[in-house]
Amino acid sequence: MRITGVTYAVRKTRRARYVILAVLILLLVAAAAVIALSVYESWQLLHPDKKPIDAFSSNIVPEYRDITFRGADSTIVLKGWLFQVKNASRAVIFVHSYGKNRLEFGVDTVYLIKEFMARGYSVLTFDLRNSGESDGNSCTFGFYEKDDVKAAIKYIRDQGYKDIVLMGFSTGASAAIMACAESTLADGTAMVDAVIADSPYSDLKSYFSSSLHKWTGLPSFPFNRITAFAVGVAGGFKLTDASPVDVMTAENLPHLMLIHSRNDDLAPVINSIELYQQYSGLNASGAEFWQTEYEGHASGYIEDRDRYMERIFSFLDRVYPD
Repeated sequence: MRITGVTYAVRKTRRARYVILAVLILLLVAAAAVIALSVYESWQLLHPDKKPIDAFSSNIVPEYRDITFRGADSTIVLKGWLFQVKNASRAVIFVHSYGKNRLEFGVDTVYLIKEFMARGYSVLTFDLRNSGESDGNSCTFGFYEKDDVKAAIKYIRDQGYKDIVLMGFSTGASAAIMACAESTLADGTAMVDAVIADSPYSDLKSYFSSSLHKWTGLPSFPFNRITAFAVGVAGGFKLTDASPVDVMTAENLPHLMLIHSRNDDLAPVINSIELYQQYSGLNASGAEFWQTEYEGHASGYIEDRDRYMERIFSFLDRVYPD
């Protein structure tokens, strides 16, 4: 059969349409796969397995009291330990990181507790929601966890402690900053005297945009932004509302110590630099920033325990000069 120019043109047009349609279908399939994988990863991030509390020998642990208190919204029961120093007026509350529990450094946390007790501080260490032995079914990288910290502050004040320090690690450090900023008495006075923040993020949305692939193992593009959006939707909160750098005021936090390694492989040190710049502009006399050279994330205590505690207590001696 003779193929005319018109017939050839028609067939060529149809072939081009099929190619375009095939490309569109492939793009839709790829987009659906990216979205599906992002949603899956967001669910995994929000629902990590609870880490069991490490077993330890009873002869290395100071006497403590098992405690239970409800979260700020009263729907979640939180559990922990209270190590009390007789006649102490000061207390430090530990706030652990994502995926861990009241023993941030495992059994080594016991020695951290002992260091504070030897300096006259009672210690409250507890499991955030969906961690350790506490209730809850999701982790939100500090957003709702800040409410757990606020509940811990109320609990320790109800025990008679008036001088309170928060010490947080990684996402727990960010939660501690946000909780402190929101914890005031009726007259506006801060409930917390100081926050020691080891390796926090400064703004969750910005942090996820640049670094979420370090948590998921997926390529940063296009997954970081899509997975971050899915985390917010599935977690029921706005990432922009989890922003320690935006909530600090000159009065609250009264004192802030930041600890962050220049070699941090999970949360770049720029996070603490941003926090320090913002806070020191508001309250230079209450600010301290210790940049370390340790490898890894929030590893200062494990890498050099003596130096770490020396810097901590040097800071606290300025908070409590008496």
